[in-house]
Amino acid sequence: ISPLAVVKAMADGFRLYSAGRVSVAPIQTLGQPPLANFVGHPDAQACIKSAYENGGDYFVSKVASGGGGLNSGLVMVFSQKTFAPEAIILDEGHLTELRTAAAGALAAQQWAPAEIGHVAMIGCGIQARWQLKTLGAVVKTRRLRCWARRREQADEYASEMRKSGWDVEVASSAANAVDGSGLILTTTPARQPILKKEDIAVGKDVTLICVGADSPGKHECDAGLVASAA
Repeated sequence: ISPLAVVKAMADGFRLYSAGRVSVAPIQTLGQPPLANFVGHPDAQACIKSAYENGGDYFVSKVASGGGGLNSGLVMVFSQKTFAPEAIILDEGHLTELRTAAAGALAAQQWAPAEIGHVAMIGCGIQARWQLKTLGAVVKTRRLRCWARRREQADEYASEMRKSGWDVEVASSAANAVDGSGLILTTTPARQPILKKEDIAVGKDVTLICVGADSPGKHECDAGLVASAA
């Protein structure tokens, strides 16, 4: 499946949701604060997410789990007519990574400035890799400046992304990574702000896509930075 096809599918889903044609259950999150951590993996979590298109053919429940460098997932598809399971997909976390990356690419496609300069990537884990796989389909630039809390992780990421055609520079700090960038992505599980308001030039056209802060307690960006956005 081409990245653009996945991005279009995400756009279609968002349109249905915005039109009130989708029912989404509250997300059940396990294994992260304020709930107890999983044994041996303080950064691990499992999320159970369910939704369906009103009057559609199916309803779907997904379990996404990972941590400590491991990633997995299970998708269960049921019929809205017979309520019987139609498919069970052991996707090993690929669906979670792909649709998250497609949402980031869709945001970039819709709102990123025409002249990006370079893409800034804060965090160099699994999702940072998937973001570039889809982002390349919607932006022209192939310049990337990345930063991670562990330098060796950033170096490994940079080496891998260069093989995919990106011109990658490992930044000395998060502030250095975003300096001069028109498109910034944060892909970390951070619980203390990494980017602050003063890191972004006032009056500059910048799109900030916060991928990692997907549940309460996660805090990649300073509240003042988020509040200052248009």
